[in-house]
Amino acid sequence: MALEEVAVQAAPEMIEGLQPLVDLIQPLFLKASLLVGGIFGIYLLLLIARVHYERKKVKLLQDIRYDLDQLNSFHGIKTSKQKKGFFGKIVRFFKYKSREKKMAKEFYGEEEKIEIKKSTKKKGNRK
Repeated sequence: MALEEVAVQAAPEMIEGLQPLVDLIQPLFLKASLLVGGIFGIYLLLLIARVHYERKKVKLLQDIRYDLDQLNSFHGIKTSKQKKGFFGKIVRFFKYKSREKKMAKEFYGEEEKIEIKKSTKKKGNRK
């Protein structure tokens, strides 16, 4: 109890002694808080702008992919939307071969018979 009474009596004297120091430091804290708040606010604005422009880029890339898919499907080329399954690969293989024969027939004419060469892989030397 005695310490509390001494502390209460000494507190006004300590506060009066520290008041010039508080008056000196208070404007510095105010400027620092504005500076930190300003930097944080600018950071948030830049972050929001970055998110906005990244979303615009993604939308543009999706539009480009859609256009390419439409163009590829028009020309009979596989698109990004087509799923690649086992049976799909087999069907595409036979479609490719029939298209290749048809193009060879149109290019060289009916008289000439063109055989489509299969590409062979070279095997390494085996002993």
